[in-house]
Amino acid sequence: MLAASPFSDESHTGSAIEKKTEEALERGGIGGLQHETLFFPVSDNAANMILGWAPYGRGPCVVHTMQLSVHVFLEHDGVKPTRDKQKGIVAHFNKSTGVDGLNGLHKCQRSSGLPQHHPVSAVETRWSSDHGQMDWFRYEQPAVQLYDVQHSRKAGDAYKQHQLGLEDWTINEQGVAVLQPFADWTQHMQGTKYPTLPLVLPTTYALIADINPQAQLDLSFPGVAAYSLQPNEIHKGVLAARTALYTDTLRRFVTDIDPAHKRVYAIATLLHPCFKDYSFIDAYDFIDVSDKAWALQELSSEWKFQWKPKPKPPSAAGSSADPPAAADPPVAADSPGPPTVTSQSPTRTSPRRPPAAAAPPPEPAPEPVKKARKVTVGSLLKGKAKVEPPATKEQPAVKDELEAYLESPVEDDVDMDVLDWWKEKEKKWPTLAKMVKQYFAQPASSAGVERVFSAAGKMHDDLRKSAKDDTLEHSLFAAYNTD
Repeated sequence: MLAASPFSDESHTGSAIEKKTEEALERGGIGGLQHETLFFPVSDNAANMILGWAPYGRGPCVVHTMQLSVHVFLEHDGVKPTRDKQKGIVAHFNKSTGVDGLNGLHKCQRSSGLPQHHPVSAVETRWSSDHGQMDWFRYEQPAVQLYDVQHSRKAGDAYKQHQLGLEDWTINEQGVAVLQPFADWTQHMQGTKYPTLPLVLPTTYALIADINPQAQLDLSFPGVAAYSLQPNEIHKGVLAARTALYTDTLRRFVTDIDPAHKRVYAIATLLHPCFKDYSFIDAYDFIDVSDKAWALQELSSEWKFQWKPKPKPPSAAGSSADPPAAADPPVAADSPGPPTVTSQSPTRTSPRRPPAAAAPPPEPAPEPVKKARKVTVGSLLKGKAKVEPPATKEQPAVKDELEAYLESPVEDDVDMDVLDWWKEKEKKWPTLAKMVKQYFAQPASSAGVERVFSAAGKMHDDLRKSAKDDTLEHSLFAAYNTD
């Protein structure tokens, strides 16, 4: 953590954010050097953050970007009326706790053999909370329907106007299935203990393919036999909303993606030993085949001009010349730009800045108490991006670090500990390992900083409102800058 400076009475404008950031860099000893010391600082997609961090080469939070696409699904006319009813039911139980309110619901849960889970609230600023609320209704459907029979007449008109019909239950169940891969992806991409930047393109492309309008919809829930629906079997409202979701996600992450951001993602992807041949794009018809050549060219350019060790000059004593420098890695076919078709606190890394970017289901059985889903990279890819070793090549006599890395076998365990892998290879390719550290250290989402905001709120609670700004900042430093 470099700084934790409250805004107090200041407005959260882009210019104010830029000024605060500049002051923090000055205090950190890197004022005026941000272009040489900051690498791809990540923030949410609020307009003030985009404006305030534009001078620092800001990158978007990919999770926030994905939530904007999810919002398109939730607000679609085929889904929104059901969602409005669900929000009204949850509001009823939050306000009414008596025998015909929350206590009545708990009685129905016990009668249905379900645990007494409170209704889940959907919070706009909490990622995947809408999916969590929809999944609560799916899981608690028997209890809610029993409540309708036993208590709705006494619950009042406010509740009765939000009662769910059979069509609503169908829309909800299928909607949960549509959003489940997005919830899993969001959970994994919020991680801060493992690299996420190299996973942006492989996992996002797999997610887009999963919601293709022509793809089947898989419904797999704990305690219920899994089954699939073909597009013509999906509720027409859900199918239309899923199509809108597909179109918006494709736009944000493929057709309209900023070339500079895609360049960073592509280089990070190639530095992952499971994706270094870029063959994962072969499974997707919405990605131009020339993407592979473009990505390899950008990696080679970054390595050659920013990281590759320079040849040693001849000795002053006139001794024999040093051995010839390793040849540059082969550069892919010319491709001037990508084919058409993080934390919110700046990260201090190597003083190298990348060059500018080139241009009817079975009856549900009672489920056990829910635990957090275990999400792995393999489960996100679902076998779509298969990793296959490259064909054997004749080894050149002299190779530089990047060329040797690219010609080494592709790893096929996408759930491997990639940090351990690079730690083992660091002595073999020391300079390339430094480049990897820069790209892997930057998270793809701002989730880590969001957690800091939550911690700051707890440290500045009602009992400590009189604490000075410096006290809060020092407390956060002690909490996050120590092992």
